[in-house]
Amino acid sequence: MRSLVNVIVVGCGRVGSYLAELLNTEGHTVAVIDKDPESFSRLSPNFKGTRIEGDVLDRDILMQAGIQDADALASVTNSDTLNATLAIIARNKFRVPKLAIRVFDPSSAEVYRKLGISIISPIEWGANFIKDVLVHPELYSKLTIGNGEVQIIELAVPPGLVGRPVESINVPSQVMTVAITRQGEALIPYLGMIFQENDFLTLAVSTTAMNRVEELLSH
Repeated sequence: MRSLVNVIVVGCGRVGSYLAELLNTEGHTVAVIDKDPESFSRLSPNFKGTRIEGDVLDRDILMQAGIQDADALASVTNSDTLNATLAIIARNKFRVPKLAIRVFDPSSAEVYRKLGISIISPIEWGANFIKDVLVHPELYSKLTIGNGEVQIIELAVPPGLVGRPVESINVPSQVMTVAITRQGEALIPYLGMIFQENDFLTLAVSTTAMNRVEELLSH
């Protein structure tokens, strides 16, 4: 059974309102904070969470949102500094266990990651995704994991791999075979499994190793 959580979403712009709606749909308890009361118009009439107008750095506003009992907080305002500051306050003063922030400046994202804060960087993620679409169009990315460091890739097994062992394309810390789809059935690879014609391959790939995947599949 899925556990429900108490979540605070800071910023009710396009991202924040959409996130709040998703959480609300799944039955989680959601409090949304924004200093602009008009921003709450982005929330649907079916939204059952709490709308709180005010300065998110005001302790009373945070308490009103229930930060003392929050399981998670996402700060997705347009200010990197505000998002990071709030995450540090939530962690150090209120012991909120799960934190995620939006960061626009990719150069500062790594600093926040080292502080143990989950980062969503639209510019960084978007640029990597577009780059892969342009440079690696034959590799279909189904999912990104973490902050985009790992991608789940799906592709048809090329003829050059038919008859070869599945483990032959694995590269430690770079490429790992996750599943083989054969005749419509997904299989967990086993030692000695051989690629067959018409197989589909699902890989976990380090974002920095996309060129390596192309090299492996060209053999």
